[in-house]
Amino acid sequence: MVEVRIIRESDNPLLKRREMLFEVPHSKKSTPSLFEVRQMISAMKGAPLEAVYVVFLKSMSGKSSSRGEAHVYYSPEYAVIEPLHVKVANLPPEEKKKAKEEIKKKRMEMKAKAIGGRK
Repeated sequence: MVEVRIIRESDNPLLKRREMLFEVPHSKKSTPSLFEVRQMISAMKGAPLEAVYVVFLKSMSGKSSSRGEAHVYYSPEYAVIEPLHVKVANLPPEEKKKAKEEIKKKRMEMKAKAIGGRK
């Protein structure tokens, strides 16, 4: 299993979370998914999975590692402020696919209502 190295960590009491920049080395392997990194950070910090969100993860050019940012909320209730696209990106692969389909369906319905109402 790959390890997560914390580069910088700070407390944000206003949003009730810890914000961290991290690096994930993955020599001779592909970049781990957001969900895998989310699980690693959750285990490392002893926080419930529902309180941890990886905001971004980017592979570094010329290196076999990736850098990213994560938010670890004090409690899952405080994570409601995390944007929907971040929440969807952090889901397990099968749940992510379902969530994206539901969002697409809702958008199509909203679009149909908007077009229908312009007569």
